Amino acid sequence: MTLQTPLPWSRLWLLVPLAVAASLLLTWRFGPWGLGVPVAVFAAALSLGGAGELWVWWTPFASLTGAWMGLREEGGGPRSGERAWMLLPPLLLAAGLPWMPHYPEAMRRVNDTMRRADAQIVEGARSLGYEGGALATLERQVKTQASERERAMPYLWPSALFMWVAVLVVGGRGLSARAAHTLRWPPLSRARLRDWRLPDGALWVFLAGLALLLAPWPAWGPTGATLMINTALGYCVQGIAVVESLLLSRGVPPSIIVLTLLFVVMVALPVFLLTTAALGLSDVWLDFRRLESGADDAQP
Repeated sequence: MTLQTPLPWSRLWLLVPLAVAASLLLTWRFGPWGLGVPVAVFAAALSLGGAGELWVWWTPFASLTGAWMGLREEGGGPRSGERAWMLLPPLLLAAGLPWMPHYPEAMRRVNDTMRRADAQIVEGARSLGYEGGALATLERQVKTQASERERAMPYLWPSALFMWVAVLVVGGRGLSARAAHTLRWPPLSRARLRDWRLPDGALWVFLAGLALLLAPWPAWGPTGATLMINTALGYCVQGIAVVESLLLSRGVPPSIIVLTLLFVVMVALPVFLLTTAALGLSDVWLDFRRLESGADDAQP
């Protein structure tokens, strides 16, 4: 993946997991002294690319997430939802991307790359024998999709970068777990999906993003969309955790639960996302798993 990603972004495939692993391990074993790692990573990133480059900031902010995880590792470690909340530094960076000086230029480069890919699709169709009305229809479809994509890209690109870095953070945590095993340190804590519950602060992030998206300030739209989309995805996972917990308490095998969720995702993904997000949001107030456990305890 490093070889397939254009420079300088390809460096993040290696830099982010290494920075997260180093920050997590050192803050875990040495406490606040390990916070020197994010500071050192920040200084090194600025020396490599300069403050104006968009790719530079991801490694220091991901390192902050790793340090946060390390500080919370003692005492059983954070739960799965709390780990997701620790991705707040990269999320705030993603929300702030549209205000950086080089963001319009980055959007132009991304759109140029997409247009070249569209041209290759049309040329590929022509080489396969498309001609006349069929080729003209394909060209119109590609042009329409490109226009819609360019309008949506400023709103979606920060979220795509955040989710990519979130995957790299998870990889860095896995790398730190292997390093701890090699060093014969205690194993890192693990968390179950069924226990996923975002902290209350995530709700305020979601509401802030929604307010910015609906406010009559177009410049704040990409920031609001980034905050809202990613916290909504977090609540989607919380809704899935609620469903898994309730089904497991009824004796449904985990394999059946996984197959059912995959089927629903493939058949009705938009409905699935909206339903699970609504369920996760309602769990903030209703706490379905606690209600379920209370009902089970009340049975004779």
